[in-house]
Amino acid sequence: MAFFHRVNAMSRQAELMNWLDIGRVSNPDGGKDILLARNERGARIDWRTGEVWLMNPKVAEPFADFLAVERWLTMRDMPTADKPAAAAPAPAEPEAAPEPGPVRDTLPAFQQKVDACLAKAEGGQELLETKQAFEAGSEPYLEASTELSKTALELEVSPAMVATFHISAFAALAETAGADKLERVAASLHAAARQIRASVAA
Repeated sequence: MAFFHRVNAMSRQAELMNWLDIGRVSNPDGGKDILLARNERGARIDWRTGEVWLMNPKVAEPFADFLAVERWLTMRDMPTADKPAAAAPAPAEPEAAPEPGPVRDTLPAFQQKVDACLAKAEGGQELLETKQAFEAGSEPYLEASTELSKTALELEVSPAMVATFHISAFAALAETAGADKLERVAASLHAAARQIRASVAA
């Protein structure tokens, strides 16, 4: 279980998102924080809490993980006209537009809603931390989770339903022994994505 210690989970998540480990720096409270870089960006993982601090650009508050860092950077770098708050009101017309257009969530926004639904469920914080640790520590799980979210977004399935699929996958863990737990959970999410496609096609 040491692999899923929060700092190790954050290191793995950073690696999957192409951040490079460039060294260590002393923490004021003792110990060494992990320094990372990607292009001109710099970040630090607090060795005690596992929180992620963005150092370039410098942000005063810590992030829960590198997914939150990516969301923040995406919103910061997005042209003002493309940000949801800047959307112009749609003209009043009797017929609805056939495509959702700019109101459709981006994948990171959709995944954030899935996480919010998980957090509201019974034992939500533990469920959310389990999901994030699995995504950071297992590439097959991260791929399966991303595929499920993409499928749900494409076919307009709610984030709450995707959160339910994750909870079901975690429930199956209790019945699985040995080292293939993550593979079984990833397979469960792949099956959920196929199930969504099949139900829409039916």
